[in-house]
Amino acid sequence: MGMEISQYAERRKFQRLEDNIFILGALKANHAAEFKAFTRDISGGGLMFETDSNIPAGSELELEIYQPSDSGKRIIFSVHIIAKVAWTRAIEKDAFEEGENRYQVGVEFSEIKEEDRQRIANFVNGSMT
Repeated sequence: MGMEISQYAERRKFQRLEDNIFILGALKANHAAEFKAFTRDISGGGLMFETDSNIPAGSELELEIYQPSDSGKRIIFSVHIIAKVAWTRAIEKDAFEEGENRYQVGVEFSEIKEEDRQRIANFVNGSMT
């Protein structure tokens, strides 16, 4: 998947970039339920990822995002974020393989250092030029 501007960017507060960025996550209330995922898109205000777990809307997640600093992805930094699940939807498909992603999850960042939000926004904006 190439890096592309989301077709819905004009309705959003932050520009969103379609890209695969590695994240580690866990339900804030239950760290035993940790997961690994790749983003499908990201912005300074939130992200969307796919997972094999049905994470209910309204859930709070602790996320560690391994964010590139530039479009060449030569330097990666770690960003710790608390996010709230805005929506979850099932991926429509006739059959799934073992461990295959079954859900798309959209989250909004609720606790993030402003400098980290700016790093993400700079990466998104820099990758789109």
